[in-house]
Parts: sequence; C-alpha cells; structure tokens
Amino acid sequence: LRKRKSFKSRTWKACDSDRMSVAIFFDLDGTLITYPEDFRTLFEESIGSEVSDEVFDLYVDKLFQSIENLEDSPYQKAFIEAEKAADIDFNAEKAAENYIKIELNATELNQDLYNLMKKFSKKHNVGILTNGEGNVQRKKIRRHGISEVADDIIISNEVGSRKPGQEIFQIAKDRITADNYIYIGDTYEEDIEPAKKTGFKTVYISGENEADLQARNPNSLAKLLNTLLD
Repeated sequence: LRKRKSFKSRTWKACDSDRMSVAIFFDLDGTLITYPEDFRTLFEESIGSEVSDEVFDLYVDKLFQSIENLEDSPYQKAFIEAEKAADIDFNAEKAAENYIKIELNATELNQDLYNLMKKFSKKHNVGILTNGEGNVQRKKIRRHGISEVADDIIISNEVGSRKPGQEIFQIAKDRITADNYIYIGDTYEEDIEPAKKTGFKTVYISGENEADLQARNPNSLAKLLNTLLD
C-alpha cells in the first residue's frame, strides 16, 4: 500500500504541466536527524560498563568498515570485535540490539527542516538519500514520521552503493523522473561533491565550500530552495 501510494504521488507531481518537475533529496544523519549524545556514551550504555579507548576505537573501526563495505549486520560484527578485546563479559548480539535501540532514542529530528520537507512535498517529489544500514536507518525514518512524507527512500546498504560514489545519486535519478534534482546535505566531500557531479543542484547546510548554495539555518534554506525552484 505504501509503495502504491508513493508511486501515485511521484507520478502526479512529475506530470504537473504548469511547472518544471523537481525532485528534492535530503541527507539523513547530520541533516534531518541529529544526535544529542556522543557515540561513546551510547556504546557504554549498551553494554552497561565503561571501556578502554582501545576497545571503543576497535568497535568504531569495525562498524564503519562493515558499513562502508556494505556488509550485513555491521553493528553485530562491531560488537563481536569489541567483545573479543574487552576485559569484561557481555553478549555481543544483545549489546548490538541494545545499542540500536539506544541510538534510535537518542536521535532528534530537525523539526524546522522537516517542516520544509513537508511543505515542498505538496508540490514536488521529496526523498531521502543516505548512507547506512537499512534496518537502522529505516527505524529512524519511521520514528520521526519521515516515511509519511518521503516519496522514495534510498539507503546505501540496501542498494549496494554509497556516498561519495556517484552511483547512488544516479539510482535516485532513475527512481524518480524529474526535470531538476536538488540534494541537501551537511558534508561537502560525501554529499555535495558527488551530487554535483551527478547533475544535482546542491545545498550545503552550514557549509562554505562550492555548493550551489549554502544555508546556515532553515529560514535561509527555505529562501534558497525557493530560488532554486523558481
């Protein structure tokens, strides 16, 4: 039902003959969603104990390596590595489950940016294009109601391609047909640069590099998007 609803929405917006069709994709982590706590705090809460720098660094390295390699179960694999190195006993699989729940509860929605997304969704196709593990990212998206607004959701570990590669941006263009594409992100090398190379207009949140536009807050972003959409 959700897929059918999204298809109708994308088709109606793309076929509005009175305007050029536009697809606006948003980055997720650091853009639509932020974290109020540092990741080490979340990690130690998930196992119920403090750990050494070595153990935590090992966990982080393995987690990002697994996500970057588009592997299955990256959190579980990272906790297994940490469990081997730690001088305390904990169940790696249970710790991974705990961590995902704790991380999910720690996320905060950028409400102003989300309101802009909802506003633009009434006239244009809007979507999410993000790196990450599919199950975890989709839980964040559902928790904050973003799935009710997005016409499409593209997650690196689900499509087998990740930023800063250009292929994931091309996947977005293939899945939503539009005359113009816009990408909004908070990292120049990972978000803005590859999006520009794939034919997107770009908005760099709080950035100072060579995006098409830079925005430091939602109000300025709204004005800039209106400029791009005119």
